[in-house]
This record gives sequence, C-alpha cells and structure tokens, in this order.
Amino acid sequence: MYIPLAASALALFSLASGQLANYGRFTASSPTEAMTIGSIHNVLALFNLALDSKNFEALRDVYTTDIKARVARVPTNDIDSLIRFYNGTALGDVVTQHTAHTIFVYDLQRESAKSISYANALYFSKVQEGQIFARDVDTFYERYDDVWQRQKDGRWLIKERSINIYAQVGNSSLVPPTQPTFNTSKV
Repeated sequence: MYIPLAASALALFSLASGQLANYGRFTASSPTEAMTIGSIHNVLALFNLALDSKNFEALRDVYTTDIKARVARVPTNDIDSLIRFYNGTALGDVVTQHTAHTIFVYDLQRESAKSISYANALYFSKVQEGQIFARDVDTFYERYDDVWQRQKDGRWLIKERSINIYAQVGNSSLVPPTQPTFNTSKV
C-alpha cells in the first residue's frame, strides 16, 4: 500500500505529539530559546569528543562543578571525581566512538532546561599488524536524561545526568572492566 510521504510524516508527527505531550511544545518560541537549544546540542557533542579524544579535562566544559551523575555504576558528586573516574578507567587504552542523536531539549527556563538524548558508544578492538580495520566492536545503546543549568557567563552545563543503558551488542572483551555490561542507572 502506498502512503504519500506528507501523509506519513503527518501521521508520525501526530503519534509523536501524543507520546511527547508531557514534554511541552516542540519548537523554540524565541531566538534566545533557539540559541539555548543549539548551545545544548554543542555541549553534548563536546562530551562525545572529550571521551573519544581522551581529553577528560574538557568535561569541565560539559558538567557543573557539582555534577550528580552515575557512570558505569559509579556515582559522582563533583567534576573532579568524574574526571578521576575517566582517567582511572581503561577507556584511555581503547579506541572509542561516542555519538549522540535524537536530542530533545524541553522545559526551557531562564536558568535551567532538561534534555533527553539517545547515544551509541562503540569500543573498537586494536588494529593488529596486517589489518586495515578493527575486527571487533562492542556497542552500547544508551539514553541520557540531563538537567541543565545556565552559568553566570551564559554557558549551559549539565548539573544532573541519569544514564540508561538499554543494550550491549558485540565483543564484551573489548569493554574496560569498569564499564557496565548492562545497567539502568538513576542518579
């Protein structure tokens, strides 16, 4: 059966509207809100780049100093303990690729906001001599629920983070022992 694209998109939007009714309106109502949403998207991208480049100090531009988060079953209550956690893991020894997609920013206030983002974290095996690409990969399918706080300098940083890991697929021997195989974490 053929359904015109416009009708399909309208049906999907109607379905999504009903499911997302708890999160409020879908579009920015002002240029300031649009800039806030763009800023939050950029900070989420910086988080992924900081992990993949192993530049964990860059997380200071992602999280507030008093961040409340649980990462790999390890609760953290400040940015220094979070950076120590990442520096102490084998994450630095593994090639990774973190991506965030389906980012939804809602409950925009003057000094706070919330977001939901889905992400994938890929861990690649080391390329052996004679190989061109990594042979094995382990993939995590994740959801981040974040509470954002606007800083005095205008930047938006994550104040609270809940991580839900829905699935792990692949070669689990690639994952550092401090990473969960599956977990639903709440702060």
